[in-house]
Amino acid sequence: MKIARILNVVAVVALVGAAVTVYRIKYDATLHSENVAKLKRQIAAENDAIAVLKAEWAFLARPDRVQAFAERHLELKPLQRNQTITLASLPSRPAPVDEIGNKLEALGLIGADASIAVETPAAAAAKKAAPPAPAKKATIAVKPASELKAPANRPKPRPLATPKPSQPLNITDFLRQNPGLLQ
Repeated sequence: MKIARILNVVAVVALVGAAVTVYRIKYDATLHSENVAKLKRQIAAENDAIAVLKAEWAFLARPDRVQAFAERHLELKPLQRNQTITLASLPSRPAPVDEIGNKLEALGLIGADASIAVETPAAAAAKKAAPPAPAKKATIAVKPASELKAPANRPKPRPLATPKPSQPLNITDFLRQNPGLLQ
């Protein structure tokens, strides 16, 4: 008998717990449905406000109203045939400003006491033969392209791995085989 009474108490407690849980779920669902209804009302109110603003804009942007404001506040006149101009009558483009030259001149690297020179191979040979005389001029020498050499410490390019014709190579495998490409 004692076991039956304990089972009855456990069943009643479980029933009360289930009732409380169902009530809480129902209350949460009601709360969420009220929030959804409130948001729907706010969305409808915003859509109505947008429609009113669009109608006001259409009213304010009427061509006849804008034309009346333009005539009242702007001193515009109709375009006449003699107002057109030709391309030749436009002023010419202003001379380009040499900003680098201006900065070099401000630093005193070019101007009355300095010059920029481009050496040719013949001038370079003549310069090597004669000792340099002390001069107040600063010289910037530029080598011809034929005398330029690649730096000695540049790494040699590695040949790219070619996929086997029977097996296609996707981009991930290609990058794994050629890790130097990502650097």
